[in-house]
Amino acid sequence: MNVNRRDFIGGTLATLGFSALPGGLIFAAPTGWKHGGKPNLVFGVLSDTHLRTANKGNGIGANWPDRYFAAALEYFKAQGVDAVVHCGDFAHRGQVREMEFHAEAWRRVFADGREPEKLFVAGNHDLLGADYGDFVKKRYPDEAERAKHVLATDMAANWERIWGEKYEPVWHKEVKGYHFFGRNWGVDDAELVRLVEETGKTVRLDDPARPFFFMTHSRPVAPLRKRVSAKRNAV
Repeated sequence: MNVNRRDFIGGTLATLGFSALPGGLIFAAPTGWKHGGKPNLVFGVLSDTHLRTANKGNGIGANWPDRYFAAALEYFKAQGVDAVVHCGDFAHRGQVREMEFHAEAWRRVFADGREPEKLFVAGNHDLLGADYGDFVKKRYPDEAERAKHVLATDMAANWERIWGEKYEPVWHKEVKGYHFFGRNWGVDDAELVRLVEETGKTVRLDDPARPFFFMTHSRPVAPLRKRVSAKRNAV
């Protein structure tokens, strides 16, 4: 589903840029986007890393960050990225420790203090993973103890402690003059629409030389898809 900037800024929502699922508008590279042979903006994209606290017979477990996630970050660092996008599902079973694996790998790779911007959104496994199957319940049968190990018990506090930044349902960040919008899983698409509209009152989002991006872990909900389709047909 593709919509133009006017439709998006005018109050409708579509999957622009990057999300955990396919679909979205691809912007053409603007004239002069490589000054001196270097792009204006470089960012790496990850999604669905699903780190686990225990193996499940397929080799994916506590060593995953060292073998794959950290390797991806090392590659991004070598490319001199300005930002790293993660489109959600860090934690496979919604556990605090699974999210911490990511942060520990992040700190190791960027131990020199030259961190790229974090453009992260939470996915359904981050928020509901502990409810998928009985693994977490069996691991922590006591409900009070289990709550300490589940991200969703207090996602805002856990996210801020682990990543050092505020957890917000929707967010806007600017990187080298380019604008990024994020929506965490389960948040109404209308919240993102409102944020884009409010941001557009103070910054220019319709500059053809500077596309803006949004990331989430899921497609727009059906009612909004219908709104987008109806508006496109009317244009």
